[in-house]
Amino acid sequence: MPRRHGESLVSGGPKGKGQRPGTEHRSGQNPLTLRVDVTRFRFIGQGQKAADMGTPSTSSATAPEVTGPDLRTRLLRSATALFSAHGYVATSMRAVAEGAGCTKPNLYYHFGSKEALFAKCLHVEGQGYVELIGEAFARQAPVAERLRVAMGLFFEHVRADPAGMRLVYNALEAPDPGQPSIDATELRGGPVSMTADLIQVGIAGGEIRSDLNVEDAVLALLGMVDHRCRRLVFEGEPIPEDCPERLVDIFFNGVSK
Repeated sequence: MPRRHGESLVSGGPKGKGQRPGTEHRSGQNPLTLRVDVTRFRFIGQGQKAADMGTPSTSSATAPEVTGPDLRTRLLRSATALFSAHGYVATSMRAVAEGAGCTKPNLYYHFGSKEALFAKCLHVEGQGYVELIGEAFARQAPVAERLRVAMGLFFEHVRADPAGMRLVYNALEAPDPGQPSIDATELRGGPVSMTADLIQVGIAGGEIRSDLNVEDAVLALLGMVDHRCRRLVFEGEPIPEDCPERLVDIFFNGVSK
């Protein structure tokens, strides 16, 4: 049928009415095919947009990392085990983070640097000794009983976590060339001074003879404790359950008949 003047090939009506921009007929192009192509393009575009705006799948979502005191405890335990086993230099922050189940940025958020983490591990270990001894020495009991309780708590702590004691020994006596300097007084001074004070209490109360050299007595008592710990930490020899009673008996009663 002949086309009337001004009629659109696409819409069948007058040119410019009921017609999308850009769909005007061009010479040699099928108007129906052009319209179908445009409609199909718009449909696909809408489908893609809907998919992009959809809710992300749970597989791509990242769970928030656990933080707080529990994570700090895990980090310290991981670091203590690695420092005691491999030394300061060979222990990496990545390994510490992986051992605690977190990321390196989270580790640095809590401790700032490897040196700070190492110092904190030693501080926590030393502070633990002071708290155990303080708990036992604060009892209202004879000096001998308080010493037995303190040794029992200390040996129990070392049995449960020999890595901490090994870290202290290595840091003080066999440090890595690149290990930060540490204050030995902070690690050893507390137990030594507290034991000396308790012996003075025993002297004042008549439980310990007054002519005793307190410094020698402290070295003898803590030396026996230290030797037992070393045999456990480095040789794997268990500490007998009755060891506190035996050591206190030697300290108070000696070995002579």
